Amino acid sequence: MNFLGGSIRIGQLFGINLRVHVLFLIWIGYILLTAPAEARLSEGLFWGMLFGIVLLHELGHCFGARMMGGEANDIMMWPLGGLAYAAAPMRPWPQFVTVAAGPAVNVLLCLISGTILATVGGPVEFSINPFSAVRISRLAPVWVEVLAMFYHVNYFLLAFNLLPIYPLDGGQILHSIVWPFVGLQRATIIACYIGLAGAIYLGVRGLQGGGMLLFIAIFGGLTCWQRLRMAQAGMLVEDDRFTVYEPADRPGLFKRLFGRRSGGRRSYSPIEYPEGRPSPNPNPGAWDAKMTEQQRREAEIDRILKKVSEQGVQSLSYVERQTLEQATRERQEREREFQRETRL
Repeated sequence: MNFLGGSIRIGQLFGINLRVHVLFLIWIGYILLTAPAEARLSEGLFWGMLFGIVLLHELGHCFGARMMGGEANDIMMWPLGGLAYAAAPMRPWPQFVTVAAGPAVNVLLCLISGTILATVGGPVEFSINPFSAVRISRLAPVWVEVLAMFYHVNYFLLAFNLLPIYPLDGGQILHSIVWPFVGLQRATIIACYIGLAGAIYLGVRGLQGGGMLLFIAIFGGLTCWQRLRMAQAGMLVEDDRFTVYEPADRPGLFKRLFGRRSGGRRSYSPIEYPEGRPSPNPNPGAWDAKMTEQQRREAEIDRILKKVSEQGVQSLSYVERQTLEQATRERQEREREFQRETRL
C-alpha cells in the first residue's frame, strides 16, 4: 500500500523527508472547525502535541534502522498516526532494534516529564492505567496541566503501541523475538494470525463507539492479511546471517544516525586471518541453495508472465502481483548498479 502519493512534503530533518498526508490535514481541519469556540485552543494544543510526539516516535524508528546499517528516508503523518519508511537488515536483532527504538522514545519522554511532575508539579498521582495515567490537583498551574497532558499522551501511545498485535510495535517486537526459534516465514505467520485476531477485537470495540479504533482495525487487518499471504508464498527472504566479509568503509555511528545514505553498493574487504590461512566457509551449501531459489523464482516469474499474456493483468492474484513487482524492482536496481559501475 503506497501512501506517499497522497502526501505533502513539509520539510526535512536529519536527511529524512517529513510528509503529511492530505487526509490528516482534512481530519485536523474538520476537528478544529466543528469544535466549540472555547475548546479550539485546547484541541489545537492537543493535536499539535500529538503530532510532535508521534513524529519523535517515528524518528526513533528511523534512528534504530540507521544504527543497524539500514536506511530511513521518509516519515509520513496521517490520521492513524505515523509511518516511518525505515528499512533495516532482515534479521531478528536489527528488526528488533528498529521497532523497539520507537517505543523507547516514548519511555524516555515519560521519564523526563514524569520526573518533572513528581518533583516540582505539586501533588501528583501516577497510575499504570493508560486511560488515567496521571492525576494532578485542580488548582495546578497551566504549565502543570500541559505537562500532565504530555505525559498522559506519551504513556497512552506507549501502552497502545506495545499491544502484541501485528503490525503495531508490540506485534513486530513479538515477531522478531519468535523469529530466531521458528524462522522468518513461520514467525510472520504466527504474528499475522495474532494480528488478525487483534484486528477483529479492535474492530468490535470500534463498532461499539470508538470510530478511530475501527479504522485502525481495518488498516491492521489488511496489513496482516497481505503479510500473511507473502509469508505463505515464501516471498519473505532473510538476509544472510553469516559472512566472511566486513565493510571496508563502514561509517561511524553518528554519521549512520544523522546522515542520509546516498545508496549504491557497499564496498567490502575480506577478513584477514593469521599466517595466511584461508578464511573458513561458515555457511556451506549456501551458494547452491541460493541458485536453487533463484531458479525457482525465475520459473515462477515466467509462469506469471505467461498468465498475463494469456489472461491479462486483471487475472493475477495479490501474491502474483507482488512477486512481479518485486522482480521488476530488483531488475531496475541491477540496471542502476550496472550504470553506476560503467560510469566508474
